[in-house]
Amino acid sequence: MNSSIHPIVVLAVLGIVASLILMVTVFHVRRAGLKVLLVLIAVLTLAPAGLVVLTMYPEWVDARFRSYKAFYDGIQLGMTRDEVLTVQAKLYPDSGPRQKPRIIVDEVESLTFFMHPEVSDSSVNCEGILLHLKEGKVVSKVYSPD
Repeated sequence: MNSSIHPIVVLAVLGIVASLILMVTVFHVRRAGLKVLLVLIAVLTLAPAGLVVLTMYPEWVDARFRSYKAFYDGIQLGMTRDEVLTVQAKLYPDSGPRQKPRIIVDEVESLTFFMHPEVSDSSVNCEGILLHLKEGKVVSKVYSPD
């Protein structure tokens, strides 16, 4: 299997290293104007790292992800299908700000939810919660990111 590191992750790591070097250099420079410039450049070199963090943790900036991950966390092994739907109803009330996740697969041994994108032009539409049921109870759960 061939795996490689995404270029944005490499940029993020290089940005962190460059930022650290610049911040150490700030303490050795005497001119105030140059210090300010080095600090600004150090902050800018952290931008790729910020992008990587936000893509890894979208729930920090988007309430849809926070609600959906709370739904995933609320599902416990051993729950019945009705208990799972009760958790969903508690986290996604009809009068609430979030739209319920869509049930994509509803079979005897499988229950799959997709996060509702809530806006028609959103590219976020494939966050999935895949539940495997045995004898009517959840035996495994998988969170599938977009």
